[in-house]
Amino acid sequence: MINVRLKFAKGSEVKYISHLDLMRTFMRVVRRAEIPIAYSGGFNPHPEMSFGAPLSVGVVSLAEYVDIVLAEEIPLEQIVEKLNKYMPIGIKVLGAIRLPEKFKSAMALITHAKYSITASIENTDKEYLKTKLFSFVNQESILAQKKQPKKNFQIKEFDIRPMILEMNLKDCDETGCVFTCLLQSGSKANLKPEILVEAFGKYADVNIVRTIITREDVFVEKDGELVDLLQYRD
Repeated sequence: MINVRLKFAKGSEVKYISHLDLMRTFMRVVRRAEIPIAYSGGFNPHPEMSFGAPLSVGVVSLAEYVDIVLAEEIPLEQIVEKLNKYMPIGIKVLGAIRLPEKFKSAMALITHAKYSITASIENTDKEYLKTKLFSFVNQESILAQKKQPKKNFQIKEFDIRPMILEMNLKDCDETGCVFTCLLQSGSKANLKPEILVEAFGKYADVNIVRTIITREDVFVEKDGELVDLLQYRD
């Protein structure tokens, strides 16, 4: 068996498809491209395929990951070429690496994510936002709320400050203001950028009409540094 990690982009054309639909799309494309993927055993065999941190519906991404297991050898460049031939518009495989026999899945590895957020904000200016943002991120705690689907969508209040590594205001013009942020992401701690934007809007007392969110990359923390998953070596 050969283990392979793929990096792919999910563009604006497909930002509203769910994670489940994304998985189904990959399975269908793998079959059409005749990639020799391995299948699990048992009464209900399924393709050996494992995705990284799920992306929220409506969010664009330049760096998604999926780990696949192949039943036979095939050059990595052929995998990328064949998959892209059948991918729908908006999904593009960007690269591939071969993994060792024993490896941690992308889902288990991811610890941080970098986002770009374009926000349409009513009646405010860049200097006001910069001042508010500086005081916002320098608080000892930042309380936010989220719904819990597994608990009948009860509202839970939690402190998001420890999960914010960076948040900056990059630019403002007539189309909106662009923020960049580096957040904890993954199975141990995960802050969705939508929750961060909502918390900042309330703190700054501004009306955020619309947001366009792009996940620019995800990382694994190793020896105090953040490493791209295609560059990571255990």
